[in-house]
Amino acid sequence: MKRTIILLIIMIMAVVIHAGPEITFEKKKIDFGEITSGKVMDLVYNFENTGDETLIIKNINTSCGCTYTRLEKKEYEPGEKGTIPVKFFSKGFRGKVVKTVTVVSNDKSDPYIRLVLSGLIKLKNFSVVEVDNDVLDFGKIGINENPSKEVMIKNTGNIDLRILEVTHSPEVSTVFTKKIIKPGKECMLTVTFNPFQIGQFSTFLRVRTNAFKSPLLIIRLKTDITEGEKEIEE
Repeated sequence: MKRTIILLIIMIMAVVIHAGPEITFEKKKIDFGEITSGKVMDLVYNFENTGDETLIIKNINTSCGCTYTRLEKKEYEPGEKGTIPVKFFSKGFRGKVVKTVTVVSNDKSDPYIRLVLSGLIKLKNFSVVEVDNDVLDFGKIGINENPSKEVMIKNTGNIDLRILEVTHSPEVSTVFTKKIIKPGKECMLTVTFNPFQIGQFSTFLRVRTNAFKSPLLIIRLKTDITEGEKEIEE
């Protein structure tokens, strides 16, 4: 009799533990394969309320603005199926991408479910700007000195890279060996510093290009300006 009561208690506890809504996804990860940048992917995550109470989807959060989702409704009865449609906008991306969508529900066993979408994005025509050094440290220089440093700019894309605009402070001057860089080629940028006053100095050189993903190239310049060697009076 005692054993029967214990078994009955265990069964009741099991029922209590597993009672409630339960969201079960057909797939939590979708790989959309290889696409060309700019394409919009429409993906669908199918789910079912496999519990015994009403499932309520409270919220859906995406990992970035490139991913959009919506719900037709929020409440699903036991045994009812539903879908979470997701749009992924691939413009501006290149290479392997992984994005997530988090579904928040009243499923007590798993209230936060992360859905994953991934794929490989390729470009047809693009330019890419790369530099061998984005920080130029001139060290200590005298107020009357005009030191120069060089930066190598390379185009690793497959169309011409164009230097469109260059902005910097009055203390800086620049010279490019060329303003149009062919695919796989490079150019030399010479940066000359013309100190105005004594003290530590830091500024930025901004180069705007037609590069695909990061068109603005930013190079930091820093130095410590001193009095330098004084002229020997006769």
